[in-house]
Amino acid sequence: MSGRVTMQDIADSLGLSRNTVSKAFNNTGVIAESTKDLILRKAAEMGYKNSSGSAMPNAFPIASDKKEIAMLTCYIPGGSHFAVTTIDRIQQNLSSCGYSLTFYRVTHSELTELRLPGSFSTDKVAAIFCMELFSYEYCEMLCSLPIPILFIDTPVKPGRPPLMADTLFMENQAGIYSFVSQIAEKGKKSVGFVGDMLHCRSFFERAGACITAAAVFGLEPAEKYSIPAFPPSKMQLQPANYITYADMLYSALQNLSKLPDAFICANDFIAINLISSLRRMDIRCPDDVLVMGFDDSPESRYHAPAVTTVHIHTQVMGDIASELILNRIADQTREPRTVYVPTELILRESTKI
Repeated sequence: MSGRVTMQDIADSLGLSRNTVSKAFNNTGVIAESTKDLILRKAAEMGYKNSSGSAMPNAFPIASDKKEIAMLTCYIPGGSHFAVTTIDRIQQNLSSCGYSLTFYRVTHSELTELRLPGSFSTDKVAAIFCMELFSYEYCEMLCSLPIPILFIDTPVKPGRPPLMADTLFMENQAGIYSFVSQIAEKGKKSVGFVGDMLHCRSFFERAGACITAAAVFGLEPAEKYSIPAFPPSKMQLQPANYITYADMLYSALQNLSKLPDAFICANDFIAINLISSLRRMDIRCPDDVLVMGFDDSPESRYHAPAVTTVHIHTQVMGDIASELILNRIADQTREPRTVYVPTELILRESTKI
């Protein structure tokens, strides 16, 4: 960038206001710590100098004698899973700070016996982050370790206290509220949710948003039209390849006394599966039933009909996850933080009315 870098330049590059950037530099007003860290890092990258001509300090700590960041998961996300882009971004950020990222797959026996993976060494690991790891008891065990930890999404255990660790989520409710509001304005009377609402915190929040939105916008109770335990709990320890669950979903649809005007699905793969199952029943989407997914997977764009969904800003999630991990390494005494990354409703053919 030619010329002197200004606060406005930094604000424009991040899509923030100049006032927010000023708060980060001057420690004034209310601003999320993750946003402040993001601003300071961008300022360092762009070569910003303050009024005295001094460069901004690096927002990330320098690597300690422990060089490894461990990712724990029940299975390694692949293909079009939103986590792939997020993990790639985390790895880039950590590498630039002198850390290496190591993947550990937690086996079924390790999960049930609350054991760390066999090759895991607490002497080498500077921090842990978890994705697709939704056993509350196992995550609680991880929180007891003297190692900084971040959960990207968390298990759901109604009645149990929240995990004492930093947590990162995508925003799960706004897009659903917006969608239900729009179909209510178009005269639709009912909506149902499809997905195991106890699979993880995000699914739980999406189901809750569907139920709440139906009540707020005057639709029939969403519980009447929902399939809130799909896939069955016995399948939860297997990779979430929902495309293989077509017969189970088809049977679940048969058990509904009446279909709603619209379905909101926990993710895009369930939505695609649902459209296929409805087609087997000679029910067309969107002519007979509207279908919405979540995650904005590539499949949602190329499916016929293209699936209305909620876009997750995966690279932003990766940046914020990196900041939470590195700042926790730098200060392990601070209170746990929960951060939500904004999402965006994408309207496509599966809900065209």
